[in-house]
Amino acid sequence: MRALLARLVIACAAACLCIDAAEPAAVPYSFSDHPSQDGRCIGDHGAGDIDRSEKACLEQVGQLARRVGPGLQLTFRNGKSRIYLNEEAKCQSSDADGCVKYQLTGYFPEHDLLLIEVDYWEGVSWRLVWADTGDDTSIVASRHYSPDKRWLASVASGEGPFGPPNGMDIVPSKPNSSLKEWHYRTPDDGQWLYEFIGWDGNTRVNLLASSLGAPQRTSPTSIERRKGDWHLREPQ
Repeated sequence: MRALLARLVIACAAACLCIDAAEPAAVPYSFSDHPSQDGRCIGDHGAGDIDRSEKACLEQVGQLARRVGPGLQLTFRNGKSRIYLNEEAKCQSSDADGCVKYQLTGYFPEHDLLLIEVDYWEGVSWRLVWADTGDDTSIVASRHYSPDKRWLASVASGEGPFGPPNGMDIVPSKPNSSLKEWHYRTPDDGQWLYEFIGWDGNTRVNLLASSLGAPQRTSPTSIERRKGDWHLREPQ
């Protein structure tokens, strides 16, 4: 599955969001020009979004996770456990409808957060799992820490069916009732794709928006935190 997904990424690279044709080639095995390295496990020497090493992560997290055949078993610090089970039979069928595989591909030791990559036949997504309780949340891409490491942001955009869902997420690194998660999924009739540029302080994420309509144009924009909530500034 990983080899197939990697081939699909390479095949659809020309269709992915590009900021400037004169810029360097995209990072291999990545959906973004800025693949996050945050949460990459010790001993993992990859650089892209989907070349992360489960072996390195399993060695780092110890008893928190182990591979049991087609299952990824997590044992949380509260004593509960969960198994993410690969749909092996569906992945081997002729149409692969319903094929899904789970891999542990990241760990944030400061906040005891596990990152799980979820591979589908025509796409990929991720889940963040808090190791103390097993609470989890869906995200569209690997996470970028804010400078104060209080927030994690992800942005994914691309044309075609093979990448992650188009959208954005901002999630607190430590669950807190006063800190709300923010999730945005680009609507089917959306006119813009968004690229993560970087954090600007701890309350602003800079983006570059690229129009889908002709003539194509780009516009800098951002996600900003105001009065306790995150807001997307629409491109102009």
